[in-house]
Amino acid sequence: MQTLSKILAVLISSMLISACSDEQPLATAMQDCYNHYKAESYLVAIESCNIAANTGEPHAHWLLAQIYRFGLSSQGELPEEAFQHYLKAANQSHSQSMREVGNAYLYAYGVETDFQQAHQWLLKASKQGDSVAAFSLGHIYYEGKGRDKDIGSAINWYMIAASSDHAMSINNLAWIYATSEEPAFFSAKKANYWLNKMQARLFEVPMFLDTKAAVLAAQNEYAEAVEVQNLAISKLPENTPETEMLEFQKHLEAYQANQRWKE
Repeated sequence: MQTLSKILAVLISSMLISACSDEQPLATAMQDCYNHYKAESYLVAIESCNIAANTGEPHAHWLLAQIYRFGLSSQGELPEEAFQHYLKAANQSHSQSMREVGNAYLYAYGVETDFQQAHQWLLKASKQGDSVAAFSLGHIYYEGKGRDKDIGSAINWYMIAASSDHAMSINNLAWIYATSEEPAFFSAKKANYWLNKMQARLFEVPMFLDTKAAVLAAQNEYAEAVEVQNLAISKLPENTPETEMLEFQKHLEAYQANQRWKE
């Protein structure tokens, strides 16, 4: 995942001496913004970040967006306010903000759903190496959000994100190759390859165990698949939606019948 953008703006060294007096207030406000945010003094951070943001500092907008998104101010979560700050930073090519603007349009967070805008912003972020944006693009193509479903394009974007060890992208590649009904995409060998890329600690999570069971079944290892799927079901939280629990159960029944899961 791409690291945070610069905290301090790069100032042109050839500016007149009279203009240099403006550099210190900007640097001080941005540093105060960052320091108070890191110290979890969010109410104080808002003041400093607003000063820095008003001078056009994109990372100040990013930090303000994070505060409003996660309800760290005294007003709780403010999705619309968060989106506006993400958008201001994104318009200055702040890659993480471009990603969040894209995801906001994709998941209707603080703004109405707009799959075209989502695709455009996520594409911009992915071109700057943002693996989460690449994953979201894969999701758009895999689910057919605002366009025809395109498994080939989904795989390509998941692979880009997976090259940066993005766990969900690796998981989704293993799942697609293990469960695809299309002969062009089904491959037990490729499914197992991506399964082996997953870190062992992930297999404490039901979703990743569900994928492991699917890969085992794709290799005709049905007894092992049944065992892993039962483990996945046992780890589902009590508040798991009934539809998800039924889906896990259907997978189990397929493996018990010596069949791989297809979708």
